[in-house]
Amino acid sequence: MNPLGVTMGFRDFKPCRYWLSQINNIDRIEISNYEHGEAHLIAKEFFLNNPQYSHFLFLCEDTIATPSHVKLILEDAQQYPNAVVCGLSNVQWDKAEVNISFRNMYNLVVGGREVYQHPKIEDVVTGKYGFPFVKVWFTGTTLACIPRHVAEKLSFKPYRYMRLEDSYRLFKVKMQWGIMQDFQMSKELYALGVPVICDLRLFVPHFTQSPASWDFKGKPRTVILYRKDGRTEKIREDKPYS
Repeated sequence: MNPLGVTMGFRDFKPCRYWLSQINNIDRIEISNYEHGEAHLIAKEFFLNNPQYSHFLFLCEDTIATPSHVKLILEDAQQYPNAVVCGLSNVQWDKAEVNISFRNMYNLVVGGREVYQHPKIEDVVTGKYGFPFVKVWFTGTTLACIPRHVAEKLSFKPYRYMRLEDSYRLFKVKMQWGIMQDFQMSKELYALGVPVICDLRLFVPHFTQSPASWDFKGKPRTVILYRKDGRTEKIREDKPYS
């Protein structure tokens, strides 16, 4: 196996950045300060243009995933070569729910979180749904490993876009902000007949969303590759959003 770890974001959460830096036995790419829809397409293009990578591995910027998490999910990927394997996290600090769902939402119009019917953390950790592996319909891609032959068929596009006024209020830039890529991916996986297997041992703390840390304005956009041999390569740099 030769996975590519992919981190997309715009925040600098110190514990998260520390543990990402400890994942040094695989190549990792960090796509910083891009609109989320654009970041996903950059990640897809880089992955597809580098066929040496066997798996696309989501490593989120606002969660703590350790080398042990990565080791285990890669073992899972070998056990389930034709599936997407994933971990899970808390949805928010003030809601005792995890970011997976068993509900088939393929034909639903999804807006708010209530539609997802996220399982309660207590039910998950006490084995109500089984342990350690459960088949889910939705994964929040907090920690998710996608084999190449599946990733090649996915769009990596958002499910919908925020209103321009909301994008500006939250991110301080006037642009269409793509959201719910994880939901769109779950829909596409279902249409392809690709199972999503969640390993309940792979729980990662999620620091949730803090609008105070969402200011893009003036921040340079960069794509940096951290190679497992210790080399660092700047793949791309763009001017800040205005």
